[in-house]
Amino acid sequence: MKSLKPILIVLFSLFLFSCNSFQHHKSFKIENELFSKTFHFSKTRANKIAVQLYDKVGSNAINTISQQPYFEFVINNRIVSSNDKLWVFRSEKNRKMGNGGTEYILTFEGVKADVNGLQVVITQQIFPNSTLMREKLELKTNDKSFTLNKTNGKLHFRFPLYVLQNKFKKSVELSEIRIASWEKKPVTFGDRQKGNHMYYPDIIVTTVLESGCTVKGPMSILSNGETSWLTAYEHASQDGLKGMLDQQKLGSGNQINDAMQGTKGVFNFPVHDDDFKFLGISSRLDGDNILVSVDVLRGGYLDGEVIDKTHPYSTVWTASGFYEGENMEKGKEMIRHYLFYQICEKPASRIPEFYYNTWGMQREDKSKPLRGILTYERIFKEIENAAELGVDIFVLDDGWNRAQGDWYPNSERFSEGLAPIKKRLDKHGIKMGLWYSPMGIDSTTQRYKKYAEWIVKDSEGNPVMAQWNHPAFDFVSGFFDIFVDDCKKMIDEGCRFMKWDAINTFYSSLPNLQHGSDSYSEEEIRARYEYLLPIYVVRAMEILTDYEPELIIEMDLTESRRVMVGLISLSQGKLFWMNNGASWYNDYTTYRTKSMRTIANEFAGIIPLELFTYANYPQNVRGKMKYNVNNSLLTGHGFWGNLNLMTPDERKWVGKQVGLSKKVLKYLVDINPEVTGKVGDSPEIYSAVNGNEAAGQIIVFSELPFAKDFTAEINSSKLLAVLNQSYRVKENHLNLSFQSDTTEWSVAVFVLPNNESGISIQSSSTPISDARIQDETLEYTVEQPGVQTIFWDKKRGKPVVKKAEGVTSKVNEENGRFKIKIETTNSGTKVTIGF
Repeated sequence: MKSLKPILIVLFSLFLFSCNSFQHHKSFKIENELFSKTFHFSKTRANKIAVQLYDKVGSNAINTISQQPYFEFVINNRIVSSNDKLWVFRSEKNRKMGNGGTEYILTFEGVKADVNGLQVVITQQIFPNSTLMREKLELKTNDKSFTLNKTNGKLHFRFPLYVLQNKFKKSVELSEIRIASWEKKPVTFGDRQKGNHMYYPDIIVTTVLESGCTVKGPMSILSNGETSWLTAYEHASQDGLKGMLDQQKLGSGNQINDAMQGTKGVFNFPVHDDDFKFLGISSRLDGDNILVSVDVLRGGYLDGEVIDKTHPYSTVWTASGFYEGENMEKGKEMIRHYLFYQICEKPASRIPEFYYNTWGMQREDKSKPLRGILTYERIFKEIENAAELGVDIFVLDDGWNRAQGDWYPNSERFSEGLAPIKKRLDKHGIKMGLWYSPMGIDSTTQRYKKYAEWIVKDSEGNPVMAQWNHPAFDFVSGFFDIFVDDCKKMIDEGCRFMKWDAINTFYSSLPNLQHGSDSYSEEEIRARYEYLLPIYVVRAMEILTDYEPELIIEMDLTESRRVMVGLISLSQGKLFWMNNGASWYNDYTTYRTKSMRTIANEFAGIIPLELFTYANYPQNVRGKMKYNVNNSLLTGHGFWGNLNLMTPDERKWVGKQVGLSKKVLKYLVDINPEVTGKVGDSPEIYSAVNGNEAAGQIIVFSELPFAKDFTAEINSSKLLAVLNQSYRVKENHLNLSFQSDTTEWSVAVFVLPNNESGISIQSSSTPISDARIQDETLEYTVEQPGVQTIFWDKKRGKPVVKKAEGVTSKVNEENGRFKIKIETTNSGTKVTIGF
């Protein structure tokens, strides 16, 4: 027995150590059906913070808990990280999100040395049936003061960092996905040397090495063939210098010099492509692991920037997720879902709606005053016209306000304010929208004189000239609160849509605002301003959409120099991507329309098309109304220009097409359109079909005569009818044969669901122009003589075809249902079937 005593003592000691460790080391797990993420930490003594990701479907760990930290930054001139034994867990709270996700906020606190009292607040958002995680990190303190610092003369802040397993040391491919490359390529129609005056996506594929690489993104997908990893960050900047120094187009009369859209001044400092790389996604091989992180590169903080009770520090939101295999399309699907649902909690900006904007009308007649044309009388007339188009939103562009930067109705032209306009819009159930240039300020206003310290200056100390040759306020200043208050007042007046224009790169180096004191160099202050500007703009968007959740904010990205081109705006709104592209105002031909359609053609598969807005001319001035209107049905959903140039019948025809599109768009918001051809090809097809619901729209354009068969899978039992094109359904496949003998041709085909009514027009040898089930009756109209086959559920009773001139019918029972054959001999015949 004596010989066992030392062994028992050792075992008892080990037991006590184990119990002690269990007391002090805890974990917190967040999870859904696909994965779990576990934070390991201590509640009572200083220790590390470790993160473990687990794939529930594949039953394996995704990352390695190693010496590489989950976060790392420089505080009080010392590099600290999650791997340092400095942290204790303080609290967790969570909430259910408006988009179906769950948000967790984990608070850790430093209890040793230089981080004593520093709180690290890590916010996590996860979503049902998705491996995507949205996260950010905040540094704050209750009663201490800390500084963020450089190391070796460089900014150093890394979050998040994941060490992904690559057990078999397979080759790793990195696909960088950019979305802000100005004039990346020439147009694919007309003069093929001409640019399209837009930001393009760009996917750059490289191999990850041990030496590593850092890409701008804002998205990247890593793949070793077995597992792929998505990383994204929510910030904004264009991809390089291209377009920054270009002279813009000139106009005459009221077609004001559009060079005034830019940034005019004397700037005696160099500007490089790397100046737009505020953040980067870094990747490198490390043995049998892959390291991937989001790193601060420029402007992310100032050397010596203080963190205290009133000055917390936050990273931008990032997103990470994984999927099995190397299929790039699965990664793109994850991106689209993230950008449509997960990045944004408020649904208003995700609902498909059509709008009219007055700007095209304002620029239609060069002899009339650009802004003075906006009067009650003229606006009331255009509201009535726009209502016939079936729009949901009516936007008053530049001119409704007293002056730029003075965001109240022009009292000379709107003596009763905007209330009469709002009342007229309410009569038609249309929402009121307003244009803003958030940073512009007219130098004749009292506000300009009162807040001269906020006016952005050039290198010679003169005001920078921004949009329409007006000065600009520094938005990272006290002006932020004033602008937000201005917007709230107009929300109170009924505004539910805002277009924010001309948020440009203004290079503010104004000291002692909210991006650096005069103890810093102009270069440091400027870099901090450029980093913070998109964050402040989106903070304003968030405050306003919290104030009024039905508010939609459209970000104008129609010129180079626009600051907000990136993912960050999509957390609160939509993207207005193009004014005229390769064309100009008052172009009623298909040329401008093709320029607009390049957005859909280039971005389909990357960014959901419902997040883009642009406006087409619906007028039939050049005989291309149908072609141009179909472009707005495809995406953008906007119209502009003088609607008095249309006849009532033309406006009503457009309204009918808009109404049909609205019937199916609600089924298509998360359907990625299949695109055939480039803009200008014959044919060029955009097919968005929800096969399960038998709903969709297939829009075809063609430069030259052509013939092409097209097939889409659908649940044929849920189909009501296919409009505007002859068709046949067989074995759950919709079969169409497109053919045109003319140039510049287009058709919009609508696939209408039957809402499980048991009634389905399975084929038609001639186009059907309208179909509906109303009061237990099927009604449809054919454009030309032809034959239709209809299936009718027996539960509805035996069908009775209403007698009509030129209509013959035959009803048989077949496979437990009624089969109806209708033959019409006249064009424009309406067929009615009851029971």
